[in-house]
Amino acid sequence: MSPFTPQPNSLEKAISESDLAAVQTLYAGTAPAQQPAFLAKTAERAARRAQITILDWCFRAGLAVPQGETLNNELYDQACFSRSPAVFEVLAAHGWDLNAHHSEFVGDALSLAAYHGDTALAEFLLEHGGVDPNQAWGYQEHEAGVWAVVGPHRSPEFLRTMLSHGWKQADSTAHIAAAEHGDMEILRLLVEAGSAKLEATDPWWGNPTEIEADRWGTALYRAALKGQEDAVAYLLEKGADPSFKDEKGRSCAWAAREGGSQRIVEMLEEKGVKE
Repeated sequence: MSPFTPQPNSLEKAISESDLAAVQTLYAGTAPAQQPAFLAKTAERAARRAQITILDWCFRAGLAVPQGETLNNELYDQACFSRSPAVFEVLAAHGWDLNAHHSEFVGDALSLAAYHGDTALAEFLLEHGGVDPNQAWGYQEHEAGVWAVVGPHRSPEFLRTMLSHGWKQADSTAHIAAAEHGDMEILRLLVEAGSAKLEATDPWWGNPTEIEADRWGTALYRAALKGQEDAVAYLLEKGADPSFKDEKGRSCAWAAREGGSQRIVEMLEEKGVKE
């Protein structure tokens, strides 16, 4: 946060009412040494409220554009919280590199959009904001692809948008999450339209030390562990390796027995996996 808070009630009122003239009057009455802090604070509040005219004026009045990568830039955070394509359009128009900013609070704009299933924001970021979907950081430790699977606003369309803009799924575990949840629409999408790595084993959840930390495994292993019969059948059909064993040497057959599905046990036995 900027350390300077100029006449908070007056400024907040002017921003909430989109009263640029009032903001300009407050700015003119600010000591020159404090004007950069005034602009920073005004821009942050304008971004959060998606007051585009005021945000644009801040840059035109001399608000500095950060150079290089930043972590926890307050203006970027407030822009993310706004979830407004118009706010990011202003930032990009004034020279912001939208790939260079990340936050411990929101991850990045694309990840936050995934959490909310906000395809409109994602489309702007990818099509006009120059955002690379392969550089996205996770909101609350989940990557964008995973949020589109397990978040409160599940969105195959969001995943299609990322795929159509060059998302390679190189380090993604979204397909593991889809298999574990038995989400066949998304699992098929990620395997067939994308480039999901069937033998990837990283956990999809945010904190692997707290959730089944010793049961990392492939999409097939996790689907077997959760008793997802259709997902197991599909993954075997697509060539997933049934001989995988976790770091403790436990097989997909072990996972199937833990998951309680005799059908999955039999499917794996047909592939020669019994132990």
